[in-house]
Amino acid sequence: MRQTVVLPWPTTTNQLQGVQQKLLVAEGNHSTAPRFPCHSPTLTRALLEQPFPAVVLCAYLEIGGIDLRDRSVIELGAGTGLLGIVATLLGAHVTITDRAAALEFLESNVQANLPSELRPRAVVKELTWGKDLGNFPPGAFDFILGADIVYLEETFAELLQTLEHLCSEQTVILLSCRIRYERDHKFLKMLRGRFSVYEVHYDPSKDVHIYKAQRGSRKDDF
Repeated sequence: MRQTVVLPWPTTTNQLQGVQQKLLVAEGNHSTAPRFPCHSPTLTRALLEQPFPAVVLCAYLEIGGIDLRDRSVIELGAGTGLLGIVATLLGAHVTITDRAAALEFLESNVQANLPSELRPRAVVKELTWGKDLGNFPPGAFDFILGADIVYLEETFAELLQTLEHLCSEQTVILLSCRIRYERDHKFLKMLRGRFSVYEVHYDPSKDVHIYKAQRGSRKDDF
């Protein structure tokens, strides 16, 4: 059983590096931990150990000039919920989704890492791509977020169906991923068949791409 461990969030670079070093020693892992800039009051060790695509997209949300205040956001395939938690801390109203088996752990992370006054802004809901769409109003979200969710080719059609259902003409999709296999290129081709897609950020140190997708031929600023 996975246990939520809560740590005080550092406020300076030196404090951040100190916490990361303690985490590495505790885990017996002496590799370099990912840097993460968001000044959350608490963040679990499980969240700090998220895959690079989630960490890179979280940093991009904070420093990329994207105003999430009072925006409606949904995170797909949330896992531990790092993206949704950060979006909530940045002022959004967030629906954090995953399959039923992940919801208990996801809810515990949300409760542990959001101040009580912000918790009503974050809702955890079950969403299996292509199957639970009736529980979500079509086109109701300003932003759709996903990190490291493009890896099973058999889910591509359902993921695209879900994106189309959730999108309005104004919705911005932000997907963070590594492009390593032929299936990754296949998904991007499928995505471009339904949306206008642009690469808006690349982190060479982690080999992570962030793609923005919208309906039609829009190329709006955030």
